[in-house]
Amino acid sequence: MVNEIKTIVALSALLLMQSSSFASEKGKQNVVLDKKNAIYWQDTLFSQKSSEDWDDAIAYCEQLDLDGMKKWRLPTFKELLYIVDYTHSDPAIQPVFEYVNQGTYWTSIDFSATKSRAWTIDFRTGKTYYSYKTTNHSVRCVKDINNIEGAREKDQK
Repeated sequence: MVNEIKTIVALSALLLMQSSSFASEKGKQNVVLDKKNAIYWQDTLFSQKSSEDWDDAIAYCEQLDLDGMKKWRLPTFKELLYIVDYTHSDPAIQPVFEYVNQGTYWTSIDFSATKSRAWTIDFRTGKTYYSYKTTNHSVRCVKDINNIEGAREKDQK
């Protein structure tokens, strides 16, 4: 447990140093393009969606069809932490995002000490937590850019 906390602290410090170099732009009306990590971020009113639980959050992203783009997923801990902007609070998120629930968002990463919990990030402050998977938190989905063309071709068939 102590090693996990040290890893998270070290990762947080690394990402904090990199937060000013977040290479993004508001792409289509409903997405933010994260060039550095080669992913799209959902940025819609439903980015403030609260899930019933962690499984509901995963299902929501898997079923999301946004501007004709499918194959969305729940972000990893590292991906979600990367959009935290510690120079802001309430919300502590990169300013390119228009829709933000000033609360806690799910990640796709289990808390390794117990599989009944998963990592979350609170966008009021940027703090990280682990929460029971039965808890209600917000959802912001991501999509790998390299899956765009193949996904569109498959969706059209």
